Amino acid sequence: MQANRPEITLPRLKQIIEDELVEMAAKPSVREAVDHVSIRDVVNAAAKLLAAIEAFEEGAPVAAMAAVGSFLEQAKKSLEDMVSTPGSYAPKKPSQRVSLKPAKKS
Repeated sequence: MQANRPEITLPRLKQIIEDELVEMAAKPSVREAVDHVSIRDVVNAAAKLLAAIEAFEEGAPVAAMAAVGSFLEQAKKSLEDMVSTPGSYAPKKPSQRVSLKPAKKS
């Protein structure tokens, strides 16, 4: 059964792995690590601002709401998007570099 298996050499395996790593490094989603602290900060800030807008809407006079109502609706939509997809608004941090070279022993 082993006669039917294609053999792969160590240099060819290294080349395949290197090609895959180069391809992965070209994709932004792979190159950038998720910054969970920033995502948490985005969600918290957006949620606090949404709560403030809702409190304003509940207590504001009709004339005040007429003046800013459409702007607040647009702001609420953007803030709700920030809460549902905070990764789109949080800064990305670069991931660690991957190398095929053996690590140096210290």
